[in-house]
This record gives sequence, structure tokens and C-alpha cells, in this order.
Amino acid sequence: MKGKAMLLSILIFVLISSGFVYFFFKGSPVTKEKGREIVTSYLEENYPEESFKITNIAYYPGEGTYIVHVISKDGNIEGDIDVRNGKIITEGGEFPFRE
Repeated sequence: MKGKAMLLSILIFVLISSGFVYFFFKGSPVTKEKGREIVTSYLEENYPEESFKITNIAYYPGEGTYIVHVISKDGNIEGDIDVRNGKIITEGGEFPFRE
């Protein structure tokens, strides 16, 4: 009985630790989706004449930043938009910086 309880405790500890490490390096799926929504509404508001698609969302754990790569449908504009704590912090690539 004690052996099974100990094995179960170790298994639970390993699962929780693995989850923590995964979320630390990859970010939360919920926050990632929220970043997608923030960038989508930002692009619709600031670039209404263009149509964009999000091609990739990466997570930078050092700063807790989601890097959202976007490209216009015609391919003329491409770049990264960084999102941290639910806010756009920078635009990169060919995007003009707006203040």
C-alpha cells in the first residue's frame, strides 16, 4: 500500500513539474489565444485598408512576450508584433511604428 501511494505521489509530482516547465517555455494556450485576439483587433483598428493573416505565434519566456508574426494577404507587409501583459509593446519588420 505504501509503495503504491509513494509511486502515485512521484507520478503526480512529475506531471505537475512537467506542466510547469512546458508552460514556462511555451506559454499558456489561453494567453496565446488572447494575444491573437489583441493583435487582430489592433490590425483592424490601425490598418483598416489592409487584410492580414497571423502565420505564427511564438513565446519568449525571458520577458513573457508573445511574438505574433503577421503578413498582409497580398504579401507586401510582413512583420512581428510583440504582446506582453495584454498590450501591444512593439511593431517590427516593415510595419510603421505608431505612437
